[in-house]
This record gives sequence, structure tokens and C-alpha cells, in this order.
Amino acid sequence: MLDRKVFIRAFSTLGEHLKSVSDCFLLDAMKKTEAQNPFFTIYMQQKALKVIAGNYLTEEALSKLLRFSEGPLDDRDFFNRRMERKRVGIIMAGNIPAVGFHDLLCVLSTGAKARVKVSSKDGGITRAIVQMLEKISPEISSAITFEDRRFLFEYQGRLDYLLFSGSDANRSLLKDEFPGLPILSRGSRFSLGVLSGKETDQELELLAEDMFLYCGLGCRSISYLFVPKGYDMGRIIRASTSMAGHLTPIEPYMSNVVRQRALDTLEGVPFLDGGFFLLEPSDSPFPQIGCVRYSEYGDISEIDSFCSRYRDKIQKKYTNFGIAQSPATDDWMDGINTVTSILEGCLADAV
Repeated sequence: MLDRKVFIRAFSTLGEHLKSVSDCFLLDAMKKTEAQNPFFTIYMQQKALKVIAGNYLTEEALSKLLRFSEGPLDDRDFFNRRMERKRVGIIMAGNIPAVGFHDLLCVLSTGAKARVKVSSKDGGITRAIVQMLEKISPEISSAITFEDRRFLFEYQGRLDYLLFSGSDANRSLLKDEFPGLPILSRGSRFSLGVLSGKETDQELELLAEDMFLYCGLGCRSISYLFVPKGYDMGRIIRASTSMAGHLTPIEPYMSNVVRQRALDTLEGVPFLDGGFFLLEPSDSPFPQIGCVRYSEYGDISEIDSFCSRYRDKIQKKYTNFGIAQSPATDDWMDGINTVTSILEGCLADAV
């Protein structure tokens, strides 16, 4: 049965460990992860773990998360006993280091058992975090089981709920793979930034981090910009040099930039060259890796029209920068409360 004090103590202790960049086990795990997935540099992993530790694994954040899974005050034991028999599958994305950890934390906060399929691109960092948790609280870590690719076939009829994050193509296959199973699926989305034209150079450097941290991958990365008509795009290029040193050593990232630059040139697609990225004027979102698209606006209604057109594909719209890659524990993916979705899916037949 979920003991909330044990839960908070264990995960807050884990958070302290994740802050320690000198932890030998963690550093070794990050080096191995980088070797398997060059997009997950040690710098990128450290940034991701810092967010997990500072935003998800503080006593305040954990207490807030647990409030979403509180059972009825007069029947909490029944609630806990019911949830501890539930099995929740998690199919994690692999675009950002340990991106599926929040889903795992949400599942465990309900008292359910987690059946986890990590992405082949994860590189091992998620498993390393769970290994650290095992040393802190074997009781909690025992509720976690890692599954291999057979997960999709062997757990039909043996799960109570499924959390999925991945491509739209794989998302469309879920109902066929798991007929009748309640699923919370999250597909491809993008985030946009709206500039007023009054931003300082320091604010534009924060925008650069929002665009290029994690190589611009992930639905919270700003990949589309609205700028005032006549805006000097050179300001964005100059401010973005603060991120160049983190991306230029990543060979597959730079290969994508070189390839896209050549394609744009051959096809006559206009672009501005930022060296380690391209800025493409376009009214269509979802650019290639290493590209950020933008539009000029003369009136706010143009932005409203764009947001209405892509309302089912927009993760976030940012007007303040430096926060896109640091979500709070209740800043839910796709705006859907993960914890209450798990509870509603697992306890739909509760009386």
C-alpha cells in the first residue's frame, strides 16, 4: 500500500542524488548513454536531470503530485488497496533524456505498478535512475518492471491502463495493438514563441535555449516563431551563438543541418543561415531538425488564426522565454492531467 511519507522521502532523496554531477555511478551512466545516443550529450542529460530533481522531486512538488491521487478521505484504504493491484504500461518516447520519468512518477504516485518500455534511443539513463531509486527504496522500485519489445504483444489483456508518447504513426496503431484497453496517447506536437520586438539580448539568449536545448527535439522546444513585421532576424542569430558550443559537436545533428541547407538551396527555399541552424520563413510548422520556422505578423489576430488552425498540435505558446524546458510537475503534457487519467482509467468500474 502506498505510504505517502515513504514516497516523498524516497523521491526527494533521489532528487538530491540527481543534482550531484560528481556522483560516480550517475556520471558513468551518462557517459554510456552518450556513447549509445550522441544526441544525449552529458550536458543535455545534466540539464534534464536538473529539471527532474528541481521541478519534480522536491518535497513540495511531490506533495502536490500526491494530492491528485488522494482517495476519498473516508475510504482511502479501499482506494489504495484497489490501485496497488493495477498495472499501468508506459511506452516512453526517446527524444529527450529521461523524458518518460514524469509518467513513471505519476504511475507510482497512484500506488499502481509500472510496466515500462523505454525507447531504444533512451541510452540507459532511465534505467540508471531506477537503479538509484532501488538503493534508496527497494519497496518502491519493486513496483517497476522494464519490458522489452515483446511488451506490445505479451501484455494484451494484462494491463489496466497504458500511457504512450511517440510519433503519430505509432499512435495510430495503439487501438489495434491494445483493443479495449484505456489509453492516454500523446503524439507529435510543437511549441511556438511570440516576440514583441522589445526583447533584450539576454531574453533572446533564453529563447535560444528554449529552441535548441535537446537539439530542438521534444514538443516543448520552440520550433516556430512569430516576429513583428520588419524584425531584425539577425538578433536571433547573434543571440543563439550561446548554444552553438553545445550543438556543433553533435555529428548527427550537424549532418541534418548540412543536409537541410543543401535541400533548401537546391529547391529554392528561402532561409537565413545561423551556422548551426537555419531560420525558414514559412506558415507551416514541424520543421526538420536544425531548423526553426517563422512568420512576421502585423496584428495579433494573425497569431490567433494560426493558433486556431493548429490548436490540436500546439503544446505551448510562449511569450516569456527561458522556461520552455523546465516544466512544473503539474504542467501536463498535452494539457491532460496524467494522474487523474490513470485513476479514471483504472477505477472506472469502482463503486
